Amino acid sequence: MKKLIVFYLLSIPYCFNSQDSSFVAYKDKNISHTFTYKKLILPVSLIAAGSVLKIPSLEDNVQGNVRSLFGYNFKTKIDDFTQYTPLLFLLSGQFLGFKALHGSRQMITNVLISSLITGSITYISKESFGSLRPDKSAYNSYPSGHSALAFNLATIQFLEYKDNNIIYASSGYLFAIMTALMRVGNNRHWSGDILTGAGLGIGVAIIVNYWNPLSGFDFIKISNHQVKLAGYPFMDKDSCGIGLILTLNTKVK
Repeated sequence: MKKLIVFYLLSIPYCFNSQDSSFVAYKDKNISHTFTYKKLILPVSLIAAGSVLKIPSLEDNVQGNVRSLFGYNFKTKIDDFTQYTPLLFLLSGQFLGFKALHGSRQMITNVLISSLITGSITYISKESFGSLRPDKSAYNSYPSGHSALAFNLATIQFLEYKDNNIIYASSGYLFAIMTALMRVGNNRHWSGDILTGAGLGIGVAIIVNYWNPLSGFDFIKISNHQVKLAGYPFMDKDSCGIGLILTLNTKVK
């Protein structure tokens, strides 16, 4: 899906102001947030399982079993919306009183970069593998973009809130699983597609959450300036993209 990531996440303008974040990151000296390769066991396993399920004999058998649960006439567009539900939970958590691992600015930065990386890898993979969708509509089935995005956002939500409220932190996975299953139920993806997409989304989220890109960039100390960065999407019949508006307000002494 060519328009998977950037269009939605930058449809909500956001600003980096020369003020501290309104929310305070959750800090606990007794909790370790170091990165270990063991954290990538799950996403790598999902990608491996998804690859195995691309074997034609397995692919057809599993597809038939899953679709029989939904019914062969099952059609819905709910999955186009449920993939974004973890993002709503992620951004709402601090307003609901839950403490996140990072401040709101770093959280948004992680979401944008993680989603952009996930979307880019997904798009390149779709174009490279050229897997035919089960409904025979296009040769861009593998991996599932919906599944990749949903699990990417759900994992960021989990990593942000798991130390404060594990139940709330895990809630996004429910909608990610629903999204992935409905992609198969709609006959838009094979089971291998959604497993690989899930593994990809989870893996990227884990790495970006540890990496914390742009964390060293200090917007507060830009001398005598107030900086605002707003993003917005644009799309037409044949293309889509993003626009950025950078505003510098010089303080007059």
